[in-house]
Amino acid sequence: MIRLLIVEDSVTQREIFRRLFAEDGAFTIVAEAATGEEAIRLVQQHLPDVVLMDIHMPGMGGIAATREIMRVCPVPIVVASATLRRHEIDLAMKAIEAGAVSVIEKPEGAVLLHLQKIAPQLRAELVAASQAVVRRRPLPAVRAPAAISAKMVTVGNVEVIGVATSTGGPPVLLEIFSALPKPFPLPVLLVQHISEGFVEGFARWLGEMTGQPTRLATDGARLEPGIWLAPGGRHLALANRARIELPPRRATDLHCPSANVLFDSLSRHAGTSSMGILLTGMGDDGASGLLALKQAGGHTVIQDEASSLIWGMPKSAKELGAANQELNPAEIVRVMMKAASGSP
Repeated sequence: MIRLLIVEDSVTQREIFRRLFAEDGAFTIVAEAATGEEAIRLVQQHLPDVVLMDIHMPGMGGIAATREIMRVCPVPIVVASATLRRHEIDLAMKAIEAGAVSVIEKPEGAVLLHLQKIAPQLRAELVAASQAVVRRRPLPAVRAPAAISAKMVTVGNVEVIGVATSTGGPPVLLEIFSALPKPFPLPVLLVQHISEGFVEGFARWLGEMTGQPTRLATDGARLEPGIWLAPGGRHLALANRARIELPPRRATDLHCPSANVLFDSLSRHAGTSSMGILLTGMGDDGASGLLALKQAGGHTVIQDEASSLIWGMPKSAKELGAANQELNPAEIVRVMMKAASGSP
């Protein structure tokens, strides 16, 4: 059983969440809090596996409560937020900065049809977050690129880089992209599993925080330097060596956007001129695609276990033998810089 603490000032919202989790045998609600101050106390008292946190509450809000919980008694936190207004999305990104594992759209009012629509994704986010290994520092300090010594292998002539991540990805992306030269001279195609309503705000946040040109990818766009983020509800892929395409979701797709779709397209259209990087996340998305890229002569990298919030996606790739290198974020920065310099 996953022990859940619900933090929400609305009685109606708490009842909605109670109904949802009463139908799911994987969760047990250990406590409920109506304020940020109460949430901090209950976290220390119950030590839940995961916290579902609202942003807007009287007194101490969800962002401040998240920051304080991560300081005094770190546990995985999923922030529930409305997504219709830019201000709400910006607050959700601030919650990520404060240490939240992920953000999710929450049901509005007592509309149970809306609840059923988001229930599978909310459940998946909470399950993934409950497996995270959280640390007291919510965001890693941006470090200078580390010497890789024996870990370094020949990179080759790289023209495009694919990066994919899921739970725990935003802080790692922030660390990596902030440490790269600005602007980074290679195109970076980025798949981040995140609720559709937050994609645009996430792109804006990532660009502002890292100083790297960041935009939502568009179908048929010419491949140019900068970070190209997969839009919500579409895959991100190379159409050829010069163009981006956004394939639609298929009925059989577990994830959209998918890391496998991205890496498969790199293997077909860029091969030895490409690099694939698979970061923290739950599940196995990206593993088979990274293997295809490696077999096509591309350079493949996975994040190491010690620095991963959830070592699921990288671990799956490692078990397939899909990775040329297993590195921490600072070492990944060094490899990306080496690729951009054109030196072997």
